[in-house]
Amino acid sequence: MREVRFKCFVIMPFAPELHYFYLYLKQYIERKYGIQCDRGDADVSTRPLLDKINEYIQAADVIIADCSGRNPNVFYELGIAHAYNKRVILITKDPVQEAPTDIRFYEFIHYELERHTEFFDKLDNALFNVFMERYEDLYERGKTLFYEFRQQTHAHVELISKRIFLLRVMPAEQSQELPVLDSDSEVREFILPHIITDVADITTLNQITDWLEKKRNTL
Repeated sequence: MREVRFKCFVIMPFAPELHYFYLYLKQYIERKYGIQCDRGDADVSTRPLLDKINEYIQAADVIIADCSGRNPNVFYELGIAHAYNKRVILITKDPVQEAPTDIRFYEFIHYELERHTEFFDKLDNALFNVFMERYEDLYERGKTLFYEFRQQTHAHVELISKRIFLLRVMPAEQSQELPVLDSDSEVREFILPHIITDVADITTLNQITDWLEKKRNTL
């Protein structure tokens, strides 16, 4: 099985009151997206902390930086992330206007610990924007394939949204390679089950299986 796992590194003050917020954030991201989520104190190491943090930032696909309290360590690590051109999502529980001038023009997600639903809605949108770029071309090819399948089979199926497509394809990529876009057969086999709304319906599943088999036999 392929060992591909997206990584999120959380930059935040090591404050006791934020510890459970971090654990909640980590659980949410890992369960929903299958993304490995860590912060600088995630494991015990004899290496200098800054070396470990530098490695985490380099390996991360996305950075979440909590700028609450204007913590100097957070801004130092945020500078490292920007130097590596990492995709960064900024969050804060402070009024946004209190952010330092150099980063105030970036978009922040404001959070309050007692209003987590609203926060996670905005975080979902930010993560979607970060990762959907990776699958944009695949989704567009999938749309063409979907309409070809529906026209030829007269199946009563619906196209899923980009957001649901992302949630399906990200975990799938953990165990198999994404198809090469110039390979029609690879794209068909991989994407059709991921771009139709109700693939659990037995009739739909049989239609997909039969259609793919016919395509294979015509090659």
